Amino acid sequence: MIEHGANIFSPSESIALGHHSATPSVSRTASGTASVEGRLTSPAVRVPELISTCGGITVKGHTLKSFAYSTDVVVIRNTNANAILAVYPFTGEPIITQALLTVAQQPLFVGVGGGTTTGQRVVELAMVAEMQGAAGVLINAPAPPETVEAVMGTVDIPVVATVTVDDAITEAKIRAGAAIINVAAGKRTPNIVASIRSHHPEMPILASGGRSPEGIQATIDAGADAISWTPPSAQELHSVMMSRYRGEA
Repeated sequence: MIEHGANIFSPSESIALGHHSATPSVSRTASGTASVEGRLTSPAVRVPELISTCGGITVKGHTLKSFAYSTDVVVIRNTNANAILAVYPFTGEPIITQALLTVAQQPLFVGVGGGTTTGQRVVELAMVAEMQGAAGVLINAPAPPETVEAVMGTVDIPVVATVTVDDAITEAKIRAGAAIINVAAGKRTPNIVASIRSHHPEMPILASGGRSPEGIQATIDAGADAISWTPPSAQELHSVMMSRYRGEA
């Protein structure tokens, strides 16, 4: 039982309170940009600065240059990416979209199928995602142009069509009304981006840049407007933290 007047904090109360201070850190860069950072809640999963050099895609007044490709709610909550690209290898479920929207502080673009999930269900998932508050929906590469057209005719948020090659089907998806083309072609991505850009100079292109600066730069140079970046997982980040706690790093 705590005696009257006793302090429930440990003798190191002042230190504990100092470590949990809500006082932000304020600074200004050489270019004149002001920065306000919290001690505990500022994003720890930061996108490579290089991505800021691309032109960006403006969606409803917000210019998006970096898309964090993740469904990890901890990472999503702690990244400074301009947007979230949430695609997963299972049938889409509105409850998953709702969970991601709950933690995301940025526009969320969510996968609605096109591979495992096909047909009318893709359209219905896109409709529900829009009602839940998603900023855009992404359709996987195997989906035919007809699916892109059906979703475009149903929702009022951007439809992102994923492609892996620049061929007649990609061209048909563009003609079907895809608002953004997402190029996910592995090491061939810069080449595919350059090919699409050569005959569609106006098309908004999102593309995977990989984790290396060289890959990101090559994709930007090829003509990508925005880059999808795969952040480290929460497990990877925690492993690094534990190594530091053990004095191994």
